[in-house]
Amino acid sequence: MVINTILDGASSLVLKRPVITTSGFIADVDPTIKTHLDELNSLLAKRIIPRDIDTDALKEILERPLTPKRSAGNNRWARNSLGDFFNRQAEEDDRVTLAEFIDGNAELSELKYDFEAKLAQFRGTLEFNTKAVLDNNPAIRDYLVAFGFLVMDLPEINGLRNFVLGNRLGAKNVASYAIVSAARTVIDDEHLRVPDANNDNSDIVKEIRTANLSMAAGKFQPTLRALVESFVFNSSESQIIADAEANLGPFPKGIKPLLIKFIKNSPVKITAANANFFLPLFISQIQGTTEVEAPTEADLEQSDRDFEVDFLEDDDALIEISRSAVRCASQLYYSMVLGEELDVFNIVNYFTHKYLVRGSMEILDGRLRDDLQLYVFSNKFTDLKTKRIEDRTRPGERNMFYRQVFNQGHGPVTEDFILNCEFPRLWKVLMLESANFIERSQSSFNPGAITKGKVMQAVEDLQYNLSTHCTGMANVITPLINAELDFVIRRIFMHPEVLRQIVPQGGTWWRVVETLYMGLKHSRPKSTVIYSKAKLGNKIIRAIADYNPATFEDDAQFSSFISDVDAYITTQSILQDALTEALKKTDETDEEPAGAYGGYQSNGGGYQTNGNGYQKPAPELPAPSTPAPTATGGGDEWDF
Repeated sequence: MVINTILDGASSLVLKRPVITTSGFIADVDPTIKTHLDELNSLLAKRIIPRDIDTDALKEILERPLTPKRSAGNNRWARNSLGDFFNRQAEEDDRVTLAEFIDGNAELSELKYDFEAKLAQFRGTLEFNTKAVLDNNPAIRDYLVAFGFLVMDLPEINGLRNFVLGNRLGAKNVASYAIVSAARTVIDDEHLRVPDANNDNSDIVKEIRTANLSMAAGKFQPTLRALVESFVFNSSESQIIADAEANLGPFPKGIKPLLIKFIKNSPVKITAANANFFLPLFISQIQGTTEVEAPTEADLEQSDRDFEVDFLEDDDALIEISRSAVRCASQLYYSMVLGEELDVFNIVNYFTHKYLVRGSMEILDGRLRDDLQLYVFSNKFTDLKTKRIEDRTRPGERNMFYRQVFNQGHGPVTEDFILNCEFPRLWKVLMLESANFIERSQSSFNPGAITKGKVMQAVEDLQYNLSTHCTGMANVITPLINAELDFVIRRIFMHPEVLRQIVPQGGTWWRVVETLYMGLKHSRPKSTVIYSKAKLGNKIIRAIADYNPATFEDDAQFSSFISDVDAYITTQSILQDALTEALKKTDETDEEPAGAYGGYQSNGGGYQTNGNGYQKPAPELPAPSTPAPTATGGGDEWDF
């Protein structure tokens, strides 16, 4: 990861994260893309411009289209393109480079160096692709400055900056050039059969341009291969779907990959003639029952028991990271918070065994009667995704695996059962480092210069921890727990009859749970807050599963992750009274917290805070005389 520190408002010191802390990954530019960027930079630095050239003549040269390089053929660049012009021209001693021409023009030279100074200040806030284009490529920067000044007629620094960073003909155009050129190289080197890959107007080139691929090493080529594979093997199915959408209207977002599988596996050959009939049926099967909205925003890519494994490998020591295991953990976390903390499983038992037994509700709908009969008397439920009848999970089983993966809950375990004792501490460290990052960013004059390294290290530690503990039978029971939770919420609590009679004033499924919870425990739960905690925790762990250092170089993705963690901390502070009190304290307090956990001083929530409401580690204290609170499960309070 690259971090930019501003010195005297102009120059910058570029620091890189040590290789040892990145599990073998460094967020550098993909080597194939870098080769094409270096080549373009060398072309634009050639000494081919006549000394006496006027600005109109240079403008005509710069107006040539920047078309990507081809991987085959006699003409590697399109005729009369910018690359073709600079490639064909021979360097001569009595000519000048583009940089020397800029230095010889007073107005253009002043604009260039103003832009260079500004770039050093806001470099840390740029997207990864933009930084890859501008870093260490002075001739490309000169081209963009000259193009903005001469072709786009932008003599003012703010207009030039906006053009270079945001316009499709600015740095994005250079990035598109490098991405398509590199894609052609990869396709040629790996002998992939992609039609018209060297045609600038072909469908595959349009797909690559619009995919907005990251130029980061470790991310570009896998994403490109997936795109090419989808294009090659699913082109006919994609065309059928596109034609059907033109007739039937847009299909649900994100459904296309599964729809293609249904088309390929259909016993009846799907053609353009029958697609309008079959595709709506396939969509209904994919979505399951559609009368109510799914209660989770999580996008669970894995099927019930099919968790794919993708390994991150270090060259020196084999470090296996099962992304699928971490995704499984994210699903289990969502089910754990809703099922146990909101007590959905206990609430549904109260509803079926007491509330309905008292005759407080009239059941008229046949499907609801069938669902209740199956769930209550047969101890089974319908998996809404697979339509199979499954056995209900038991509380002891659920709690056992909550302790295996998160060391949360009260489930009894055998002596040889391995608990994930490290997870609570690592989870706290992630919260702490994220809060510290937010605090430093808010107080810094240059937020882009704040290092992300500690947050990234915390994420990597959690990624490895969960990938080693959410394995074995945890992978089998997690989808069952989630499927049962989904069934209970969608088919019982979200049923129109239940909603109408439990909350006649109107409401959602969590209002039903809230009403039943008050009848069972005579207290009101923070149902919406717990639901937010479940969704945010799921989203954070999903992001941990998909993480590699290249993803966090993308400021948009990193900002989204940090925002989710910030919201999670706020949500947990509402749920945890001790943490709420701790957040009110300041750094100046003379009172030290009692107890320590994992090297951090604990005060209810486990952290000492400052005036901004974010927590930081407190000074070391002697060991307390009373036992310290822990987050290792078995307590009454869920600690983060």
